[in-house]
Amino acid sequence: MADGIEVPVQVKIHVQEIVKVEFEIQNNVQSIRQCQGPLSLLNDLNLKVKQKINSLRQKVEVLEQVAFEQDKESDRLAILAAMQHHRKELQSLQASIRKANVASMAIIDKSEKEELFGGQASSVRNRTFNKENLAKTASNITQDLMSIARMMDGQVKQSEADMQILAQSSSQVKDTQEEYKGLSGVIQTSKNLLNKYNRREVTDRLLIFFGLVLFFSTVLYILKKRLPIFGG
Repeated sequence: MADGIEVPVQVKIHVQEIVKVEFEIQNNVQSIRQCQGPLSLLNDLNLKVKQKINSLRQKVEVLEQVAFEQDKESDRLAILAAMQHHRKELQSLQASIRKANVASMAIIDKSEKEELFGGQASSVRNRTFNKENLAKTASNITQDLMSIARMMDGQVKQSEADMQILAQSSSQVKDTQEEYKGLSGVIQTSKNLLNKYNRREVTDRLLIFFGLVLFFSTVLYILKKRLPIFGG
């Protein structure tokens, strides 16, 4: 055992458990000493080592109780000696934890300062970069506006051309309407003439018919008077 202390066989297993926890705490102390952050990680490591310390303290107290339960004076003294040794080890580990935390906090503080100064330099670079981007963006916007203005000017000119074409088309439509009106007048006049001609044709036919009737009546009358065969 540690420092050559021999304990009774019945408590050796308990002492071995104490030694195991001490080694685990030493590993935790090393992790804390080397911790570079963030602070949340350091807090987690301290929480774990605190649990180990509480476990170690309880085991040491149990070892003390076991010592007073021994009937043999030699066994009691041996166990108490082992208990004192591990109690000192507990105190030493607690001191190591405090020193490890101080070392870790120094590392984290240094890292945060470097990050702060580095962040300021980065901020300056970012501001310069942002200014360049802003100027570039403004230039792009200006070009876009000029392009839109040219496009609108082209659309206005196209609209003017369309209006001229529409005006010409309207004029042509009006001319066509006037021509249609004139043609309609001619058609109406022709229709009236045709109707008048048709009426005259009917009248002429009637006159011819009545003329023929009168002619044949006259001929028959003369023949009747002149020729005996007609009953004269």
